[in-house]
Amino acid sequence: MEPTTPEDFQSASSAPFKDSDVDIAEPLEAPIRKEQTGLRWIIGSGLVTLLGIGGWLGYRTFLQTPPESIAVVMAPVNRQDLEVSITEAGIVELGGQQTFKAPSDVTVQEVLVEERERVSQGQVLLELRDRRLQQQLDDQLVQNQINQLDLQRQQEVLQERLTRLTDAESRLQDSAELLEQGYISEDDFRIDRRSLEEAQSEVRNAEVEVTKAELRVRQDDINTANLQVQLEDNQIVAPIDAIVLKVDVKPGDGVQREGRLLSIGDPTQETIRLQMTTLNAANVGIGMPVRVSVIGPNPDIFEGRIQRVSPQAVTDQNNSEQSTVEAEAVLNEPSNSLIPGSAVSVDVVLEERQNVLVIPVTALQRDAGNPYVWVKDAEGLAQQREVTVGLETLETIEILSGLQEGDEIVVAVPPETDLVPGSPLTPPETNAPSEREAETSSGQQNSGGN
Repeated sequence: MEPTTPEDFQSASSAPFKDSDVDIAEPLEAPIRKEQTGLRWIIGSGLVTLLGIGGWLGYRTFLQTPPESIAVVMAPVNRQDLEVSITEAGIVELGGQQTFKAPSDVTVQEVLVEERERVSQGQVLLELRDRRLQQQLDDQLVQNQINQLDLQRQQEVLQERLTRLTDAESRLQDSAELLEQGYISEDDFRIDRRSLEEAQSEVRNAEVEVTKAELRVRQDDINTANLQVQLEDNQIVAPIDAIVLKVDVKPGDGVQREGRLLSIGDPTQETIRLQMTTLNAANVGIGMPVRVSVIGPNPDIFEGRIQRVSPQAVTDQNNSEQSTVEAEAVLNEPSNSLIPGSAVSVDVVLEERQNVLVIPVTALQRDAGNPYVWVKDAEGLAQQREVTVGLETLETIEILSGLQEGDEIVVAVPPETDLVPGSPLTPPETNAPSEREAETSSGQQNSGGN
């Protein structure tokens, strides 16, 4: 048998197939095609299985990934004193402080005290001279003398008339005896009787004139006393033990009616005069504690209480829409430093609580009127807890129930961040220096030390 050459194989391959050739090749190609189809199905099924397993594992991993922590500001619940107060401006005054004013148009006769001088009750402070009153008194004294002389004259007239009456009575008695003995006529007797009657009438008239003169003298005494009282009113006398705050006049000054003369006050008691708004005054009552301080940095604080609140509001003449209520506070003890007439700041304590649980205002949340706070539990997760609130101020709120001292609560949450129960909580990141900055700073310190 001759060997087969490549040319023979090529020619055989390129030659057309015959029926006898097909029959021989079919049994060989069919298993090959089946094997290729099965392999492709196995590979496809494996890819689908792998994709399903990967998706399931990814979904499970997603479900098991913990939520991201939220950086919030937290603070512990603690105890402290709580109060609600209002602040008003006031003017310092001394107890019983008053300003004396001229009772009429006067001239200052003499000033008997100096500023800062302590005076006693009843001590004369100023002497004034009212020329009009003094002239009236001088005129009245002259009139008193005239009326007194008139009274004396009327009394003398009365005595003269009484003497005449006695003489007339004696003559009539003699005439009656002579008439009875026949020595005189009836006409002579009637003449003596008329003389008696005239004498009696003159006595009565004289008695009336004496009474009138006595009344005029009495009226003079009253007028003189009134004028003297008015002149004495021109002596300014201290009504209490006090200190002279200000002297507004000097000897020889002419002062019109209601003009200021001087001011005094009791240094053992200091008061604060307040002009409160009607809104604040409605909440202020007698006996409420106050804190008084001079307006300025680092002031001393003095304790006191409200002792008077006016029941009526007063409208400002310059602003008809602004009404104020006058009130007065008194210090518990003299400050010995507050200057009368100076402006001070007054905190009126409306309500106060001692040693109560408090939280910042920002920590309280309200849902349909029910207040609650976010509390950090033992696992560091946020939990919502309802609370009962009491006294509220601008910064803090009293907690009556729902929290305990030391509970960690959320007081601030980042903007556009919603807390839900179970949210992990972390404190906000601090601006800590990086390692390089720390090393640089440490190196500078070391070099400076060397």
